[in-house]
Amino acid sequence: MASNWSGCLGEGLSTRLVWGGWRPGEDRTAGSIVPPVFVSAIYSYPIGDKSLEPRAGDLKYSRENNPTVMLLEEALACIESGEWALAYNSGMSSIASILLAYTGRESRITVARLVYGTTRSLAAGLWRRIGFDLRIAGPPWEDLLEEAEASDLVIVETMANPTLRIPPLLDLARTCRKSGCRLVVDNTFASPILFKPLEHGAWLSVESMTKYMAGHNDVTAGLVAGRGDDVYRKLWDWRRAIGGNLQPLDAYLVMRGLKTLRLRVEASSKNAMELASWLEEHPNVSKVYYPGLPSHPDHEEARRLLHGSYGGVVSFEIRSGDPIRFLEKLRVIAPAPSLGGAESLATLPYYSSHRSLPEDEKASLGITPRLVRLSVGLEDVEDLKRDLDNALRNI
Repeated sequence: MASNWSGCLGEGLSTRLVWGGWRPGEDRTAGSIVPPVFVSAIYSYPIGDKSLEPRAGDLKYSRENNPTVMLLEEALACIESGEWALAYNSGMSSIASILLAYTGRESRITVARLVYGTTRSLAAGLWRRIGFDLRIAGPPWEDLLEEAEASDLVIVETMANPTLRIPPLLDLARTCRKSGCRLVVDNTFASPILFKPLEHGAWLSVESMTKYMAGHNDVTAGLVAGRGDDVYRKLWDWRRAIGGNLQPLDAYLVMRGLKTLRLRVEASSKNAMELASWLEEHPNVSKVYYPGLPSHPDHEEARRLLHGSYGGVVSFEIRSGDPIRFLEKLRVIAPAPSLGGAESLATLPYYSSHRSLPEDEKASLGITPRLVRLSVGLEDVEDLKRDLDNALRNI
């Protein structure tokens, strides 16, 4: 366990988001309300046998641990309902450490078909080098549940990129409890505001904190949260070995973003719900993917898991016209990848996040050249409607 662990401040989520791992009055030199940023690369460490081999939680060298990062991790563990959390320099770095730590030649790994394209590419790359048994399954979700029964590790997303499909996470957790598989849930699209994987049977919760957690498109970061000292020590050691620790200034920026996480997620979800309903009626939109809509194939699962807010991402299919020109016509919404920031962004997954998938698989998953993924930000929703309408009508 991290050496600075001292429990969670407050019982409510909003209190924990605001104060994080920092205690009022803890800074005895200046009494600062906001925690300082520790930029030292090295820290005084006692001479002796234990200094020869770094231990999880020791503060010695910033590639291994850093006080600012450790404060963030304490906050993240509270927010994720974990016993511990590890902060990484990107979401993919966190995924990589899990795969490196828990795959071997005899492993059977199942990755949901609709996950971030780079997650799939990383798993496939390691499969080619290590030779473990790699399965890609679901949707249909029945296939994913069947594969999970015989797997050692299962990786899914709470809301899958880019069509927002929601796997049967509670059924998956039950399956893994019975069979002994380890369920890893990438919770980036939901954030802990909408769903907490560890409270619903997941082994590990993963977030790309670049998105909602930091929330301002100005930092790249990732996290893994879980329970059990053995898992913590193993992942910490891999993070140390590959140099995946988050930098202190980035940790500070994430802590700052956490203070408004609930407000931002709730506001973007409200905007997204209104835009999704509006887009369903637009003459130049043929299909809308949003879990809050009754037309979404996993709407009932979303109602069961997400408790009335469905996230800030909406994907939709343009009926006619050039999708590249659609992006060029946008004035308020920026044509850019990523999601979860204050600014609304639009991208074409066919050419970006899922470009490496085979054509037939992209088609079967609904990832066509006309599919737009819209990350809804915090702008006035009427301005977003006008921007989308102008672009859709002039392509």
